[in-house]
Amino acid sequence: MDMEELRKQVEILLFASPESLSINAMKRALGEEDTKNIEGILTNLADEYNATKGLFIEKVQGGYQIFTKPEYDYIVKKLRDEERKYTISRAALEVLAIVSVFQPITKPEVESIRGIASDGVVKHLVDIELLKITGRLHAPGRPILYSTTPEFLKYFHLAATEDLKTLYKKYGKEFDLPEKEERDIINEDTVDSNQDESPNGEGHDN
Repeated sequence: MDMEELRKQVEILLFASPESLSINAMKRALGEEDTKNIEGILTNLADEYNATKGLFIEKVQGGYQIFTKPEYDYIVKKLRDEERKYTISRAALEVLAIVSVFQPITKPEVESIRGIASDGVVKHLVDIELLKITGRLHAPGRPILYSTTPEFLKYFHLAATEDLKTLYKKYGKEFDLPEKEERDIINEDTVDSNQDESPNGEGHDN
């Protein structure tokens, strides 16, 4: 194997490994006999990364590993925060499946279908922008109506609202769903999202 190809493969191993990688482990993976070749490549890569990249290579615990330079840690933190933001529980998937089929739908209607209180789940889904308030129902208490968002489509890799039943088939098929009815809806523009609903509508979160 020529040195340029070996260099590429060493770099790939460093990126692929979740922990420090010893030279012996690299030799076994690459079928390379010469320790000095790998050591030389690691030295060159470390110099290059330190000079030109937001990463650096360091020897730790008897091996080598790629790390983010401290001045760029904030970028990784933002990514991890975003990933945590989208932790979706089974309960949240059930709610999304129901809303995706019946939107716009009120929380009491979701709860009637699920057979369990869903206050916290719905609030979380609104907070992470997978559900949005789209109006109120002309009914006692004027309950808030919820629908899915473009972010919801993006998260589940759905091309359009026509694909929403895919989610229902996967996560909501255990429910006996009523027929969807035409309802008198108050436009979204008239809804104050900070206004509490009466006990006959949404009520308060616990």
